[in-house]
Amino acid sequence: MQDGRALQAGTSHYLGQNFAKAFDVKFQNKDGELEYVYATSWGVSTRLVGALVMAHSDDDGLVLPPKLAPIQVVIVPIAKKDDERRAVLERAEAIRAELAVRHTVKLDDRDQYSPGWKFNEWELKGVPIRIELGPRDLANKQAVLVRRDTREKRAVPFDALAETAASELDAMQQALFDRALAFREANSRPLDDYDAFKVQMETALPGFVHAHWCGSAECEAAIQEETKATIRCIPTGREEEKGACIRCGAPSEGRVVMDKAY
Repeated sequence: MQDGRALQAGTSHYLGQNFAKAFDVKFQNKDGELEYVYATSWGVSTRLVGALVMAHSDDDGLVLPPKLAPIQVVIVPIAKKDDERRAVLERAEAIRAELAVRHTVKLDDRDQYSPGWKFNEWELKGVPIRIELGPRDLANKQAVLVRRDTREKRAVPFDALAETAASELDAMQQALFDRALAFREANSRPLDDYDAFKVQMETALPGFVHAHWCGSAECEAAIQEETKATIRCIPTGREEEKGACIRCGAPSEGRVVMDKAY
């Protein structure tokens, strides 16, 4: 996450026969004998929503990847006079209908709130793209497109709005992934010295540390007691790299990922 801590999100666990014995769940094996089942647990829950919020959002509210956003585009009309409002709303509805063929679109035509208030609300809710439309835009046959992640504003002609919105949504989806991946990589490092490891865990952004571990549960518990860090995972397909456990110095077959967690 953005504070350098690990969040356990989607996880799997081998439960063995513990739950089967507790609930008396059996199966007939190939020899025709009854045996307690071997169970696994695959946990994907609303914690993933928390991970999404914590990985991408900022101090002004949510930043949602376009493919997961319930509203991908919001259109905010801007007008002071009644005749201006009618003309702006007519064009805004036409834009909404055109974009709604490919995206989820909201036309915010509420008249009890100012445009600035609406801008703030939709930024808070993380809508990926905001389209602003006022009388001057009508005269110029264009609308103003704003991306939530970069806050960049672009004047886009009406006839290019649909394609531009689609390309910007794709670009934002990729940009959020690239930014999160770059942050993870920038805050991941191999360490072999235990004192340096302890110092790292006390920094503002502890991040992932790839360190050797001997495989001892006692050593793992001691690391957690002394640094508040835990083993987050043993990477599948990790490189074979013989080394010495970062804490006790005993032989290690490879590095594991450690970090402080919530």
